[in-house]
Amino acid sequence: MAGTKRIDAGSKAKDAVWIRAAGHCELCSKDLTQDRITLTPKKLGEVAHILPASPDGPRGSDGHSVESLAALTDDPGNLMLLCGSCHTSIDKTPEGFPASDLTDRHNAYLASIRFAAEDAHANPGAGLIVLGKHFTTRVRIEPSDLQKAMWRDRVEPLRPPLVVDLPELGQDGRDDRYYRNVRTILEDHITRELTHARGILGDEPWVGLAAIADIPSLMILGQVIGDRRRRKLYSLDRHTGLRWSDPDAIPQPFSVVEDQGNTAGPLALVLSISANVPDRDVLAALPKAHIVRFAATEPAYAYVKNEKSIGHFRDQLQRTLSDLEARSPDPIHVFAAIPAALAVEFGALLSTNHRHGYRIYDRDPPTNAFRFHLSLDV
Repeated sequence: MAGTKRIDAGSKAKDAVWIRAAGHCELCSKDLTQDRITLTPKKLGEVAHILPASPDGPRGSDGHSVESLAALTDDPGNLMLLCGSCHTSIDKTPEGFPASDLTDRHNAYLASIRFAAEDAHANPGAGLIVLGKHFTTRVRIEPSDLQKAMWRDRVEPLRPPLVVDLPELGQDGRDDRYYRNVRTILEDHITRELTHARGILGDEPWVGLAAIADIPSLMILGQVIGDRRRRKLYSLDRHTGLRWSDPDAIPQPFSVVEDQGNTAGPLALVLSISANVPDRDVLAALPKAHIVRFAATEPAYAYVKNEKSIGHFRDQLQRTLSDLEARSPDPIHVFAAIPAALAVEFGALLSTNHRHGYRIYDRDPPTNAFRFHLSLDV
């Protein structure tokens, strides 16, 4: 906007920003208090505006007036400490850094600083990333994103997260041998990592976990982690990464609908959370099955919006499993379309109280038209 004059933050506001940010970049965590070449103390950071100091600045075109923006110029809630590179990025490409996103990251960063100063020693944790290799598109989870997620949840990562890559598929695909190998790899890595953490702490740490793999492998992971271990599970979102897409969302209710036909057939539990699982697909793999459908009101990949979603799933499913187990000693056949975090939680749920037999089915590769096949006996 022509004729506007940029208003900069005052020295007292800038000092407050430096102190609250502990001298580090709020986006990339770079130390801004020391020259890396001379190793001498130096102020290398820049105090940046989330909403700009004038309407023609980055993120300032959405109905903000000169007066409203001037009122925010010295507001520490609107100011971030950034390195020069991050400051340039948010201002040169403001469409990639909307004000709401920067505000969320600013608040999460300050919360992590407060936590480190006040409570970190009470909640130490070990980060764990598990990645499968059978997807058409390679999916990665950045260790730094998991560490940030743990800080936001007031868990202090003791060291960089352990990354476990599951094995490539052999000629026989995902058969019994493959899943025995998966279990061995997970048990070895997780036991070693948590033993190391206990050696530092003398106590069991929290586990911060993010995973992308096929559903049976995720259930094995949940079993290996165990139901009694303190854990924070994270669900990868296409848009928000490991940040919860809606921290305040109320979890959707689940419905339990039972097929009234074939009551004498094998019991099939269908979990329709991320997508619907058609009855025909279940019956093609398990003819004459007696189907019990545990489903979200609106199945969607992004069902897990916050930690409450995982707890709600667990509580509701546990009641259903207890009811089904009481009916028959025969194994329960599970057909699941669920997000990764819920598959891990399902496996953890089966690791202690549930001694009943479960048979886990998964989709075949595309060459077999994605038909279900028996993958795992739990």
